[in-house]
Amino acid sequence: MTMHKTPARDNSCATRKSRLSRIIPLAFGLALVSSSPMIAAQGDSVRAHSPVQQNNAANTAPAQQPGAAGLAPVSKTEIRNQAAYERLLNNSGVTLQWLWSAQRGKLNAADENDVVRIDGTQANFEGTLKIKGEVVSIDADRFTFRGTIMILDAPDKGRRCERTGDYEFRATGKRKYWRLQQMEACGGLTDYVDIYY
Repeated sequence: MTMHKTPARDNSCATRKSRLSRIIPLAFGLALVSSSPMIAAQGDSVRAHSPVQQNNAANTAPAQQPGAAGLAPVSKTEIRNQAAYERLLNNSGVTLQWLWSAQRGKLNAADENDVVRIDGTQANFEGTLKIKGEVVSIDADRFTFRGTIMILDAPDKGRRCERTGDYEFRATGKRKYWRLQQMEACGGLTDYVDIYY
């Protein structure tokens, strides 16, 4: 008996392959996220304004203020590395790992009267990330951000994680992004907020 391919059968096969090509990256991402708290727990955290110390992330989280009005404005961004300063001004966007299918968000960075200000958003049907504030200081591999980071509806609808204070973003190894170091803030979830250069 000879089997003949029919258009309906070919389309069904193509649909299955298309679904599979979307499921595999999602499964990989979920596996990565489920292991990330363990990976994050193993890492050491370093403060930007103190000598290098070996501390755990819980001890290095900065005090957080109830609102942006409670923060002292930055009078002048301390630029300790010119190349890093230029990378931040010419950044290539911001992401939150929960927004799997979103394009990289736009992050505006501008030096206004010697203060670097950043303002960015990444959003799609999965949720929203917003970041707005000023840069206190910038070194070769890190910068200190003062402002607000807000995550809405990610990874779950109805989630609202808003925090305001001083936060460290750090680039490690050969990675082409700075990652928020105070990753856990709301509901015990680990949020990877990355600013690319």
